[in-house]
Amino acid sequence: MDNSERFLNLYRDLEEVLGVKYQMRSGAVQHFGANEGSRWREELNLFREMRNLLSHHGRIDGQPPVLPADPTVKMLEEILEYAKHPPAALTIATRTDDLYCARGGELITDLLAVMEKRGFSHIPVVNEKRHLTGVFSVGSLFAFTRAQPDVPAAGLRIQDMAMILPPEKHIMEKFYFVDRDASCFTIRKLFQKKEAGSRRVAAVFVTASGKEKSPLMGMITPWDILRITE
Repeated sequence: MDNSERFLNLYRDLEEVLGVKYQMRSGAVQHFGANEGSRWREELNLFREMRNLLSHHGRIDGQPPVLPADPTVKMLEEILEYAKHPPAALTIATRTDDLYCARGGELITDLLAVMEKRGFSHIPVVNEKRHLTGVFSVGSLFAFTRAQPDVPAAGLRIQDMAMILPPEKHIMEKFYFVDRDASCFTIRKLFQKKEAGSRRVAAVFVTASGKEKSPLMGMITPWDILRITE
């Protein structure tokens, strides 16, 4: 079997895998290249042209009109493997052991200093069982000061803001929960969701059961999903 046959077999397998995934009879590879597989958009466009040439033109003196190079075949193998087994949530996430998580007694001023120094936009708040009880951000601090303008920031602790920190209490942001095996495709779609009131999806949390009331295993930001899909 030469590289032209290998290439055609791989491309057919890719069409089949993506056709099932997207429930599409045709155009699944192009759809993949425009979305989850956008990092390979140009290559997939080229591969489609090569597939058409190899499929619709006969051999010349027993040789295919083009012969895909070894790196081309290898890349198509990698794309097929990615489509079959996309990265799962826990392989994308920053795991809880590596996350900076806040507790109820921490000073807000200390958290702000950490956020400025380390470039964090959101800090998960957890209890002793590692259940997520809230998410602290600069936006949540603004919301608190608007609601209670007479309360000084100095000496303010996370527990003092407990009523506005749960994920569902955030007015301008949305948070989702998935289990450890959720695919990067599923998570990307969550970040692309449009919520009522123009709420943007700020983070996706990975928990043991995929539900909020379950131990936190990790956190995924838009940057994390871009890093492995772009």
